[in-house]
Amino acid sequence: MRLGLIANPKRPETIEARERVFKIAEQMGFRCSASDDTAEILSDDPDVLVVIGGDGSVIRAAHIACRKNIPLLGLHFGRVGFLTELSEETFPDALMRLKTGDYRETVRTMLDVRVNDGEARQCLNDVLVYKHSFSGVTQMDLSVDRNAIGTLFGDGVVIATPTGATGYSLSAGGPIVADGLEAMLLTPICPHTLHMRPVVASMDSTIKVTVSDNCFVAADGDMIAKLNRGDVLLVSRSDSVTRILTFTERNPFRLLAEKLS
Repeated sequence: MRLGLIANPKRPETIEARERVFKIAEQMGFRCSASDDTAEILSDDPDVLVVIGGDGSVIRAAHIACRKNIPLLGLHFGRVGFLTELSEETFPDALMRLKTGDYRETVRTMLDVRVNDGEARQCLNDVLVYKHSFSGVTQMDLSVDRNAIGTLFGDGVVIATPTGATGYSLSAGGPIVADGLEAMLLTPICPHTLHMRPVVASMDSTIKVTVSDNCFVAADGDMIAKLNRGDVLLVSRSDSVTRILTFTERNPFRLLAEKLS
């Protein structure tokens, strides 16, 4: 079995950890390659991509790994760790179980994000439409499957997958999504109208955002476009998915309490 190993290049401790686990994996009979460039490492067609870092590192790797349908295995070196289950100490045992097929695979739904019917950008966590200045509010019209929700006056809106439900959406007052439920979350950020509340839509819905002011669009934390008055953002289920390997049964509600308390 071939492993590809990547680490957060901005954190020296993850680079050092990658060198250590690289040696462990090779001693256990795995063929390994390592790089700071996800695209480069995936050109070797690994069977599993080991991501050493935090949830952000896993999310960044997912954008490329989903194109080749390669599963991810997270080694936790971050602050929260919803997507990175393993520690450096538990990594050798996980490799033994990986060899014998003693693991679970979770398939995470992704979103397609399009600006004015342009090329789709895949997104694992969330899409953020936010105002271009610190002061004032922005205005945008929201709809789900051509059913108008209303006009949002506020700082912006988060559109999240179940994976992203525990991120910005949660901080903005959005709901927690139970495991196994496929839903798309639309969470207003600091709305200035009482009627504008979070919306839970089917994952097969299409959410449309039409802006009346200049705004920015970010997908999984990366700014991808600037919107001008009248521009339209469409968010829908992607054909791409992210596969993540796990080795333990975790209670998501207990995990949430542990990580965010």
